[in-house]
Amino acid sequence: MRYSAFLVISLLFANFIPVLGDDYIPPTTQEQQLYKKLLAEFERLDVEKKAVSEVLETFEKPLIISFPCDSTDQNNLVVSVIKTKLTRFDETQTHEEGVITGGTYTWKCTVTTTEGKITMDCDNELKINSDYLTQDVQKDPRIKKIENQIMMYHEFLHGQLMIDAIKSSEKWRDDTCNKPPGGKIDYSYSDKTHKIINPLQQEFAAQLIEQAGGKMVVKEITVEETNDGSFAKKVGSLNDFPQFIKNGISVSLRGTNLINTKFSSQDSDIILYGNLINKTESGIAWLYIFGMQPDQSANKQLVETKTHIPDWIKKNAGWWVDGTISSTDFLKGIEYLIQRGIISVPHTEKQHSIDKIPNWVKQNAALWSEGKIDDKTFAAGIQYLISIGIISV
Repeated sequence: MRYSAFLVISLLFANFIPVLGDDYIPPTTQEQQLYKKLLAEFERLDVEKKAVSEVLETFEKPLIISFPCDSTDQNNLVVSVIKTKLTRFDETQTHEEGVITGGTYTWKCTVTTTEGKITMDCDNELKINSDYLTQDVQKDPRIKKIENQIMMYHEFLHGQLMIDAIKSSEKWRDDTCNKPPGGKIDYSYSDKTHKIINPLQQEFAAQLIEQAGGKMVVKEITVEETNDGSFAKKVGSLNDFPQFIKNGISVSLRGTNLINTKFSSQDSDIILYGNLINKTESGIAWLYIFGMQPDQSANKQLVETKTHIPDWIKKNAGWWVDGTISSTDFLKGIEYLIQRGIISVPHTEKQHSIDKIPNWVKQNAALWSEGKIDDKTFAAGIQYLISIGIISV
């Protein structure tokens, strides 16, 4: 049975950012061409989704929304003039913890109050990271195409949800009608925290995955399941997808509040490990499950292997946990035993480099030495240390 893991450890979308100022920089030719291509594909999609036609309209001509205030309000009229343009992506634009973004939607409104009339002149901007969106981070083109469409939908939603509030939210209108000169406009309706957007894009993605012949699985990583933000969690089984078993299974990940993510297969289990970016909030993992395509690279396939670790090595793990031996000595011992075939773990490719052993690996060692977890769960930690370059084999 074959298993392949392709990771998207970078987020493909970013929050809207309400800012002021006239610092427009035209997009590059590559960005313009990519946007036109992605927009044409997006408009051809035959899936159920929230309409975003009004935000799309703002790319062609201004959308003007005006409404009178009540006679008892501080102001008497609110006029919003909303335009959106594609602008050059800022290469320094990242999420927290340095995670690369694929796009941003920015609300850029100049607000003036004259004789009781509030005018919101919004020159909003969409930026797309063409270098990131066109690079070959996934060998499966089906997933790459779907991810790019999710990014587009996500950014359009940041614009559309705010437009919806301006048009119909009584609370937003009442608040704005009573805004003093210089007061801040409430842009929270654009959903910076993604409480509305996440379920919408999840439903959107699931339909696209189904249309492409795959399955989508959503898993939450709660704070309680982590050790200071680090986690190792079973997120499924290869046996859950018998329709893909014959040619092998590929799994890719898109996550919210997740970083340093890595898959491994232990027997038939699919284990995900990594870290929460914000250690006080849960993370969400969207797993895309597909059958392998014939032209997918063989060196990306992991052969399902039974894990065998001699019982006497548990003593070493216990000594490492209680400080009798150092981390360096323990890791050198593990390297030696793997190289000589005394410890058998599935093949693991190095994906990225980290110079610190995550806390959960040592916690797993403690639990394993006490017989509270099995060999394959402990081996997941060993595989992770190989993948980040701490163990060399």
